Amino acid sequence: MDFAAMFQSWMNVLFHPGEAAFEEELAKPQAKLSTAIIWVVIAGVIAAVFAMIRVAVQGLVMGGGSMWEPILSEMPPEVQREFGQYLMGGAGLGVAAFGGAFCMSLIMIPIGFLIGSLIWFVLAKIFGGDGDFEGQTYLMATYTAPLMIVNSVISIIPFLGACVAFFLWIYQIVMTYFMLKVSHNLSSGKALTIVLLPIILAILCAICGVVMMVVTVMGAAAGGGSF
Repeated sequence: MDFAAMFQSWMNVLFHPGEAAFEEELAKPQAKLSTAIIWVVIAGVIAAVFAMIRVAVQGLVMGGGSMWEPILSEMPPEVQREFGQYLMGGAGLGVAAFGGAFCMSLIMIPIGFLIGSLIWFVLAKIFGGDGDFEGQTYLMATYTAPLMIVNSVISIIPFLGACVAFFLWIYQIVMTYFMLKVSHNLSSGKALTIVLLPIILAILCAICGVVMMVVTVMGAAAGGGSF
């Protein structure tokens, strides 16, 4: 694995967003599906480490050791002496969190990434795109992997992390627009439509959900008032 080439590709796309950067990346010999998966796995492992740190910090701040008290009280005295200090200090929680996050990074993150790329691929084909899945997925990994790492790092900071994550999401949408346009030779209008379509559908679903909830509450209130 050429890490120098990996970082060069990531920096090229992130700091030079646009069609030129994606066209340059698509022409490289490393523009393969296997490269994209490796990059996403690497980003997922790094994200898992920071997830462990975040959970450990939250456990210390919120007094995570108290959750182990009922469990330890049921154990023999020698077991309490052996594991009590370790668990009550929050280390056990951190190890468990790391194990779960690590497994997630190796299995679920690549799968989720490929499913997301497949959805974009299908939408692009519907709108007349002529690109292939491998090239599109590689271009998608050039910005998804580093942004995943950045998001995991800033997520440690409670309020600031959430704010920055929102702007990173907006930036990722912009990058997806350029990625689809280059990988499928789409017009600006078609690429923009594909990117905005899932967002519009999500907003409409949310509105429908709120309306249904309001109608249900009003109906329940009206029914209760009739007695």
